[in-house]
Amino acid sequence: MIRGVSGKRRLPVVQTPGSDAADEPERAPWQWVGFGAGAIFVAWLPLSAMAMALAARIARRWDLQDQAQLARAGIALGAIYGLAIALGALGGGFVTGRWGGGGVGVKEAALAGLAAAVVATVLSCVSFGFAPSSFLVAVVAVPLAALGGVLGRRGRRR
Repeated sequence: MIRGVSGKRRLPVVQTPGSDAADEPERAPWQWVGFGAGAIFVAWLPLSAMAMALAARIARRWDLQDQAQLARAGIALGAIYGLAIALGALGGGFVTGRWGGGGVGVKEAALAGLAAAVVATVLSCVSFGFAPSSFLVAVVAVPLAALGGVLGRRGRRR
């Protein structure tokens, strides 16, 4: 063994005690669009699964031979699934607005909602064929992601 050298190997220190998150370089705004879209899917998928379980439970009570009840069932199921994407988009927009860098805000949150809606619409078209109603995801996701970005920016100031 060499004199003056300990037998223990030391790992390099990744973060020095005096440094903090402000020392890190800021991410580009387009990266936060991707993070926000990912956060939307992370929140939306379990909410969608819960919506499907709820829809299956309440669909048993309807008489689907009656046209009026069938129309009400369609509206109720659309509202349940719309609420799932709305909450997911709100959460993803909040993440983007709250933890994005200084130049990241409502625009990037709205773009995250648009990106998630485009991916969901394309996947839906590939899986089930084109349905014009699949564009309603964008109608819900974009404004609610923007609202989440507003709420996130407001929470950042505190």
